[in-house]
Amino acid sequence: MELYKYFKDGVRYNLISSDDDNAMDIIALYFNWALRNNKKCIFYRHEQNIGELEFFLGQCGYNIKELIESKRLVIDNAYDYFVDKKVYVNTQILVDIIQDALKEGFSGVAIVADRSCFFESEYIEDVLYQYEKKLDSIFKTYPISALSIYDIDKFGVDGFFAIMHLNPNFIYKVINEVFVHNKDIVNFSYEETLGIVYTFLKRREKSVRESKIFGFISDLATEISYKKDEREIVETTLKYICSTNYASFGFVDLCLEDGHSDIVAYNLPEEIIELYYSSDIKVKVAEYFDKLKYVLVDFNDLNDDYKKVFTKYNVYSCAVIPIKYNDFNFGYLWLASKDINSALSENVEFLYKVCQAVAKILLQFKNYKKIQERMFLSSKLQALGELTGGIAHEFNNILTPILGYVQVLKDKIQDKELLKYISMIEESAKDGAKIVRRIQDFSKKKRKTLELVDLDKAIIYSVEITKPKWAYEAQVEDKKIDIVLNLNSGAYVEGIATEVREIFINLISNSIDAMPYGGKVEITSFNEDKFVVVKVKDNGVGMSKEVLSRIFEPFFTTKNERGNGLGLHIVYNIISSMNGFIEVKSKENVGTEFIIKFPKKEGDLIYTDNDLNIKDSKSLNILIIDDQVQVANVVSEMLSILGHNCVTILDAKEIDKLDLKDFDVVMCDLAMPDVSGVEVAKRVKSKSSIYFILMTGWVGKLKDEDLAFIDYVIQKPFSIEDLKKALEEVTFQNEEFAV
Repeated sequence: MELYKYFKDGVRYNLISSDDDNAMDIIALYFNWALRNNKKCIFYRHEQNIGELEFFLGQCGYNIKELIESKRLVIDNAYDYFVDKKVYVNTQILVDIIQDALKEGFSGVAIVADRSCFFESEYIEDVLYQYEKKLDSIFKTYPISALSIYDIDKFGVDGFFAIMHLNPNFIYKVINEVFVHNKDIVNFSYEETLGIVYTFLKRREKSVRESKIFGFISDLATEISYKKDEREIVETTLKYICSTNYASFGFVDLCLEDGHSDIVAYNLPEEIIELYYSSDIKVKVAEYFDKLKYVLVDFNDLNDDYKKVFTKYNVYSCAVIPIKYNDFNFGYLWLASKDINSALSENVEFLYKVCQAVAKILLQFKNYKKIQERMFLSSKLQALGELTGGIAHEFNNILTPILGYVQVLKDKIQDKELLKYISMIEESAKDGAKIVRRIQDFSKKKRKTLELVDLDKAIIYSVEITKPKWAYEAQVEDKKIDIVLNLNSGAYVEGIATEVREIFINLISNSIDAMPYGGKVEITSFNEDKFVVVKVKDNGVGMSKEVLSRIFEPFFTTKNERGNGLGLHIVYNIISSMNGFIEVKSKENVGTEFIIKFPKKEGDLIYTDNDLNIKDSKSLNILIIDDQVQVANVVSEMLSILGHNCVTILDAKEIDKLDLKDFDVVMCDLAMPDVSGVEVAKRVKSKSSIYFILMTGWVGKLKDEDLAFIDYVIQKPFSIEDLKKALEEVTFQNEEFAV
């Protein structure tokens, strides 16, 4: 803030200082203004450190010794000026000072006077009033300006306010910001001005009163900053309070999350703890704090047992203070003092605020631990995403021949029973491919293509796919598991069929794992208003409240090496993504019931005919390039079923030996040992205009400049239908290409 514009002859300000800030920087700025305007500077100081003034004047470009030697700056004792000379009675002394300065060639005087000593001596307000009136006359007549320093920590707000109306101009500083109030500049009335000043000073008085608390808490925060848990924080707090003589000994009755309590003690006689637990005082305390901030124990209200023990240990005063912030209650602090000269009643308000601050620290600590756990979880998820990105390609290469050969078998087998099992293998392979793809998207937000899913049909499929677990494995382990279906919804839900099936595969698998000696799983579906409800109920071992509260957390598992803790987390995320809800009811040794609600979608499911007409297009000559022999062979078999002629090579270098004019389409893998599929595409397109299809198990995004050489990207593992669609896409792009 530009202060200089407020300084001028005839104006005096009350400069509000404090024990923490003596406002020496403002005094230096005031003297800088005065010196630049050829004023004689006079400083009537009380206890101020001249070294600070020297520093700040140096910042303004002055040498304090030179100023004093040249008599441009005079430093004198305020006590001598105000008390000994009684200038407030004989104002002619001030007039003489001004006139002498004018004779010395100065244009006027600028006075800074600390009034602390003035108020330490006897004075009457009327005398001060008359003094200020005389000053008004002098300031109107002579070239003089002044700063009157008031240390608000010495005078107090009400003491200072008693004389504030005599001169409403003031300067004060809040942190590093300086505020100036001048009655001739601001648009406030006289009463409003005093109100503003009074409010400010009262607030500061409160802050000074609480600075002791903040200092204590700051020191305490340093002590507890490296503690590992809530108990250590409370233990350190108790020890710090007692070691700084606020109490002789004490304990904290910690409230634990499970409803139990824990005692943290310091210098506490065991006899007092035993008495605490054996009496009803603990219950009464909890009732007290529904109405009171704290409790000061009156010895007259104590029973004989307490009086006897307190007398034995010379307890003079006792207080109970909650460690509480808003609705978070962490426990109760019990303090006892043996000091007859320092009763806890004198400090209980202060200690109450300390306990509030500690409660805030404990709350922040709990929140920090949650954030830390989330960050740890996030890093685990990120690591998982990076790991899956590296291995997904290999999984897709494994799934590609499985899916491909299954479809080849479907074309060659007529046995209906075998076709049923082959179809299930095919669906499982497709689900596996989608699951791998979803895991690859683990850390990415990707828009999904939704479809209408027959919910009851998805449940039946899930039961069938888990049959090896609940039927065959159960027989080996000599236990019987019954699956009872009561499916009556006949409803469709909007989602992804693979994900819907995965929900129930996970829930059925969990129920089976929860029945080590056998049991029953009941799955029921029905409609309820605009929702379709599915209940999956088992009579297994059930879950405790603690386990139940964490079952949807990622990586939380009770199966040890048999589980990874992701199943129910995935279930929860899938249901949430479908705008559904999941509720769990469980009781130990009784069983568990999952209740799921999906928004019901009206309308019929649109089916697509997956039966292939393999002779509806012209036979094409296709070159297949893949370093994985199984993948190359199965792609060749699948294309043969579609009626195309194929040549396979395992090394992209061999492409130079072939005449590309003999082929209509080149299909090449993206990731190969010596050369990428993108580089092969560029080489092919440089020699010929034939169509290029890139095969990949990687779901990342290719660069636009690379896609310019590629006509179609097909994701592994793919089906015969996918191959047929890919060939149709590339061959029909150009109407001149004969099909």
